[in-house]
Amino acid sequence: MIGIAILTYILASLFAIAGMGAAGVLIPNYITLGLSVHAAMFLGLGQNTAELTVATAMNSRRGLVEWRKVAMILLPAIFFVPVGAYINLKIPRVLVLVAFDLFLLFALYRMLFPRNIKGERAEVTTAALGALEGFIAGLIGMDAAPIALIAFAYLFDNPKKISANTAATALGVSTTALLTYYIMLPSVPIETGTLIGVVTAGFLGGITGVFLMHRVKPNYVRYTILAILGLAFIEVLTKIVASAGQVSEGLYALSVGTVALGALAFLLALVVKFLRGGTKASAL
Repeated sequence: MIGIAILTYILASLFAIAGMGAAGVLIPNYITLGLSVHAAMFLGLGQNTAELTVATAMNSRRGLVEWRKVAMILLPAIFFVPVGAYINLKIPRVLVLVAFDLFLLFALYRMLFPRNIKGERAEVTTAALGALEGFIAGLIGMDAAPIALIAFAYLFDNPKKISANTAATALGVSTTALLTYYIMLPSVPIETGTLIGVVTAGFLGGITGVFLMHRVKPNYVRYTILAILGLAFIEVLTKIVASAGQVSEGLYALSVGTVALGALAFLLALVVKFLRGGTKASAL
């Protein structure tokens, strides 16, 4: 239990800097440490809720959270979480991972080359991304915060505001996903000590991460977000590759090929941007 708590604290601290919950990385590690898939999912979402609650409270006190813009993304997200959770039970998980990996690539691109949008177009785009975040969160049992990052990268230039508003949105999505799976799944046996240890570690990690985020330059927050998105992409990709033998050969080839094409498109887009020289990558 001590090992689980330490791991949770370290990862929650890092992810809180970027405004994201650490469930996406913690859940596979919990499973590796011997927990069942459903127990790992509940613990991951539980620590997410604890981490992001304190992070959002601290960010709000500093005036970084714009609740109207959070609501534009969070409300449609909450509505679509149950839809994603239901479909999760009906389709191969590898397809969910493929979709999520492609959105991670797009989030990386948007953080490298932010582009603000305003007016009615901004409201429609962010609401659509909110619905997508909720749907993906329900599918994968996480907060799908990288999709909120895409939305807030359209709305803000300051990486700290992107992080703070992403955390507030991810808090609502994580809580909704936790409640949805609690209702839809049978009771999952989790030791009380483990639950308390994980939630406490997530809470303390949230405090540590936001404390660091408030004391570093905005670009360092952007670097952290980029690093986490890159690592998340690699981790999800390894899961897709590891699905060989678990799905049909055709589905496996389609999944790996789709992600490979997405990665190639991402690299080509970067090359075109740099060759044109018209838009300087904000993170470089």
